[in-house]
Amino acid sequence: MKARYALALLAIVAGCQSDASVRSKPPMESYKSSKSADAAVTCLIPSLAEHYKAISQQRFVAQTIAPGSEYDVVPTDGFVNGHYIYTVNVKAAGAGSTISIYKGQAMLPSITDSIRAGVKACA
Repeated sequence: MKARYALALLAIVAGCQSDASVRSKPPMESYKSSKSADAAVTCLIPSLAEHYKAISQQRFVAQTIAPGSEYDVVPTDGFVNGHYIYTVNVKAAGAGSTISIYKGQAMLPSITDSIRAGVKACA
């Protein structure tokens, strides 16, 4: 009986994607920004929250990958099936940055559009 539960748990875990696997695929969209990576993140957190269109409000936070040069901005309550529903990656690029949207979960088009609007306001 324990073996059956262990196999079921293994099957569930194997079916989950991690954020790294979501970001290993090409981004849904990318934007060039004249803002530094730090300035872009500072803009994105309130912009994404303001533009997010769903039943309830969503908060966003930055996860530092490399201080000053790469961040992931993710929803605080958007972790589904082992990854965030959206990850907005910000990387330093010359004097500016590149902002890329990764979609980790199938979502309503209106929510995807709201993420796009939040990013475009800061690009």
